[in-house]
Amino acid sequence: MRLITFFLFFIVFLYATPTNKCVGVNEFSHSQKEIIAYAYNYGKKYDMGYTLAAIAWHESCAGEYRMNFADPSAGIYHALIPGVIRRYKMLKDTGFNRNVIGELLIRDDEFASKVAIDELMYWHKTRNGNWKDIIKSYNKGFSWEKSEKMNVLAENYYESIKEKKEILESYIPKYLVNFEFKKRPPMLSTFQSNTQDSTNAMQGERLKIAQKIRKMEIARLKDDDENIIKKAQQANKSIISIYKTDGENMIHQETIILKPFYTTK
Repeated sequence: MRLITFFLFFIVFLYATPTNKCVGVNEFSHSQKEIIAYAYNYGKKYDMGYTLAAIAWHESCAGEYRMNFADPSAGIYHALIPGVIRRYKMLKDTGFNRNVIGELLIRDDEFASKVAIDELMYWHKTRNGNWKDIIKSYNKGFSWEKSEKMNVLAENYYESIKEKKEILESYIPKYLVNFEFKKRPPMLSTFQSNTQDSTNAMQGERLKIAQKIRKMEIARLKDDDENIIKKAQQANKSIISIYKTDGENMIHQETIILKPFYTTK
């Protein structure tokens, strides 16, 4: 347990140690521009491109700070780790599993993006497409309806996302429309087995968890049929790509549409 905790802290040090304040778009580094462009392109099939990019900017300063121990949340959109665990019923909410999921969210942008899109689509359905309520609920769930304090926090969050979204609606088409993305490994392939790691029991457990999740859903949206995505969008639902494992290859079987069955905040 100490080894996995140490490893997570090392990852957090790389991604969460403040090296600069969260600057405006005109001062974005190359890596921040890449994250914003990536988030926009990931979400645009759901008409959530600018929204997802604005959340990435607000939550992690476009990938600069990927962990918040107070929640705890992780990734470029700061998904709440216990909420992500609830998504996968085969996982128990343990310290070890929280570390593994946190590491996946930090290191795997595609996994983090899938989690964020599902959450946004859940609230799109629940809030009948009301964008303001979607954003407030992404941040505070149902609690802002029941507590004035939570409502104030949710309103502040909405105003920040709204402001960033409006800025990005001008910035992205002008500066990031043809941005070249860095090469990313296949979703949920963060933990790879090899001779050295196979002797490490903790590494083996981490690999098993990633493989379980990977078999359940691999949502590389670029592999999904545009008509299926459109149908899911119109129905305010999420999509899951079902794959089978053939050695090291993941072979697409089908894409199903469903109402997301979890919430994060």
